[in-house]
Amino acid sequence: MAYLLERDNSPRCTLEGSKKEQFTQKHFTDLIHDSHSRNNDYYIGRVQTSLTDKNEFYCYDARQLCKYLFEMVISTEGRKIRIKNFKDPISQENIDEIHFFRLKYDSDEPLRAEYVGNHKNFLESNSLRSKIFYSEDALDALSVNFQFNSVKKTNLIEKKKLYSFLILLFLGIIVFSSVVLLIEKKKSSRKFNDQIKFKSK
Repeated sequence: MAYLLERDNSPRCTLEGSKKEQFTQKHFTDLIHDSHSRNNDYYIGRVQTSLTDKNEFYCYDARQLCKYLFEMVISTEGRKIRIKNFKDPISQENIDEIHFFRLKYDSDEPLRAEYVGNHKNFLESNSLRSKIFYSEDALDALSVNFQFNSVKKTNLIEKKKLYSFLILLFLGIIVFSSVVLLIEKKKSSRKFNDQIKFKSK
């Protein structure tokens, strides 16, 4: 059984249902059947790398793929989703594009998957994330990266740079003042010597 993954202005791609999904090690037909039996749509992540032919793709369970590629960052600015690893799980080549497709459980064309978005949409759209993870909150499902320490380190580095600049500025002022004083002393000494010479004449 083959599933058709089709997108406008993009080459057609077929997914063999007997093929094993790499993350779960289950056949795609089993994953799709399990999802549809619970009245849930099934989502596929189609990956194209920068080195592969335009007609060559890697397909994964969309939810597992997103867990592998994205993370939730918690910092002083709040929570946000970002890319943590943009390499294909199988080939380890840099990813060029990711497209997500949906196989609807109540579709009149059960073998045709409809395009629902790409990786940029996943980062920006809470709606798409909710659809892919359905019963699981994407913010809870993704790995967490705390960025508070890096912020503190950055602030500390900035403070050290500021202190170093102020110290150098202070030393520069002292050196400049010392040079000016020496020049003034020399001028005063010359004037005094000239006055003595004038009197002696």
